[in-house]
Amino acid sequence: MATAIDDKIIEDSEIVIGTDTRGHVLTQSIIAERLVAYDLTEMMQWAALGDFEYIGEKLSDGWRGYDRMSPGELWTEFKEVEESFLEYYDTDGLVVGLKENDPLELQKKHTLAKKSQTGPVVG
Repeated sequence: MATAIDDKIIEDSEIVIGTDTRGHVLTQSIIAERLVAYDLTEMMQWAALGDFEYIGEKLSDGWRGYDRMSPGELWTEFKEVEESFLEYYDTDGLVVGLKENDPLELQKKHTLAKKSQTGPVVG
């Protein structure tokens, strides 16, 4: 879907919604992707314990999806789980990966490339 902003038509996925606690600029599609990864991780973990309340809570009123939320709704949802999401990400606890264009993935790729360029220290 496209939106008109300042006389330009841009894709909703390119709309910047905010900046996360690590200083990464987040678009609507990046936030939606992070929330899906978080939700799937939570669902899998709770279901493994035989607890389906989290899944039931998400589905109880008919789930419309993150892609259909307004930027404000999406930002509120993300801020509620951001700390837990980042903890899952940092510990490789997410059950699904993030898109290559997610700032966290770009930063990881950059860090790995830097490490491989420095090589081992011989002493």
